[in-house]
Amino acid sequence: MVNFNCDNEMINRAARIALGDIRSNYIPFQDGLLKEKKICVMAGIDYDTPWTRDTAINTVNAVAILNAEVAKNTMLSVLEEVDGLIRVGGQYWDKVLWIIAADRYCDITCDADFRIFALEVADHTLSQMEKEEFDAEDGLFRGPAVYGDGIAAYPDRYTNTEKSFSGILEWPAENPDTRAKTGYGIPMKALSTNLAYYEAYLASAAMAEKAKSEQEKAQIWKEKASALKDRINEHFWNEETGRYDYLFDQVGRCDYAEAIGLSFAILFGVADDKKTRQIIENTYISPEGIPVVWPAFSRYQKEETLPDGSRRKHYGRHSGTIWPHAQGFWALAMRKAGNGKGFDTEFMTMAERAVRDMQFAEIYHPDTGEIYGGLQELWNEIRLWDSCSKQTWSATAFWAMIFYGIAGIHYSEGEITVDPYLPEGINEATITGLPVGDCTVSIQITRDESGACKAQVIG
Repeated sequence: MVNFNCDNEMINRAARIALGDIRSNYIPFQDGLLKEKKICVMAGIDYDTPWTRDTAINTVNAVAILNAEVAKNTMLSVLEEVDGLIRVGGQYWDKVLWIIAADRYCDITCDADFRIFALEVADHTLSQMEKEEFDAEDGLFRGPAVYGDGIAAYPDRYTNTEKSFSGILEWPAENPDTRAKTGYGIPMKALSTNLAYYEAYLASAAMAEKAKSEQEKAQIWKEKASALKDRINEHFWNEETGRYDYLFDQVGRCDYAEAIGLSFAILFGVADDKKTRQIIENTYISPEGIPVVWPAFSRYQKEETLPDGSRRKHYGRHSGTIWPHAQGFWALAMRKAGNGKGFDTEFMTMAERAVRDMQFAEIYHPDTGEIYGGLQELWNEIRLWDSCSKQTWSATAFWAMIFYGIAGIHYSEGEITVDPYLPEGINEATITGLPVGDCTVSIQITRDESGACKAQVIG
């Protein structure tokens, strides 16, 4: 069993709370290619199923380390077989995140058989999405943003549904004249989703090379990734704002700051050093961390008077609010960029809220840090939604900061290397029970008198 301990009791409590939230969402489940009920990880305590993007993000963040069997079961449960071809199921636009998760899982577990299987899934899924959603004219993929299944993530034109649906998937059927003519029909190109395809190509190529098979296909995937990287920088980078735009379509552009997209650009190496510095300088961080999209769309920017006479600002459910899984990606991007202060801000605010609430919730208010679901359309009105409880990807984001931020873990071919970092307020930390091949190891991290961090791998 993996455990974390350091000389900051608040962080220790937050780590335990996160583990509790994750493990509370392990339940028997059967779907997809999972032929019988096995323990899988649900999206949260308010969900009775996994979701594909949640499954992928949770696997990448922590579950592949905390419980590889649960990660594998859950990944199998979101696959589908269509016309004899196995591919990733679920909401279509960002399901390629599964490929990235499969590569991470295989690096951690050295599961060679699953790697061969995952290559087949990757091939079929990428081929499907290239046929249905790739736009050869600009070299990008159509589709909403990673995580953005609610219309509160999008400009006003995407709220144009006769029945006032809250989900973006309903938009094409309600807008036949402006829908994309191929694929599902949502015409936008989103930063985070195109970056997910970029990394999925590289993950597919890496799995092919490690499996010592499909070398020709590995090269093709690398070439597609390189071309997509160029198109992302060409079409999304905005010199005026000093960061990548959020999305665009045939009608216009939205230059808002998308936390997951900006994080992916840094983490995946699409942003060079100069662009990374500009992104950090030009991205708003609220008192409670980075908002998932900033600013909130104007239709949600409302104020109300509370019973005690105070005023509360409102934000969109998917714009302006704080989603911890996005905080986790941004924190790791700051860690990669060498911005310790940026990492510490997200790490500490998440820990403080978790200890206060005894859980990692789905969404928070950017000004007050209260658990807050944000505003979104439903049945011809904009209303306040709930924030779900014990959200798995919120808790795994915190553990991702421990594994990949503090310890700086890197798995490769049954070996582990570390690049330690200790946030301000922590001077020593230990992670025990880390799986490496058939063994487990511990990592001890200390800060010396000069302030430098050192790590020792034991076992």
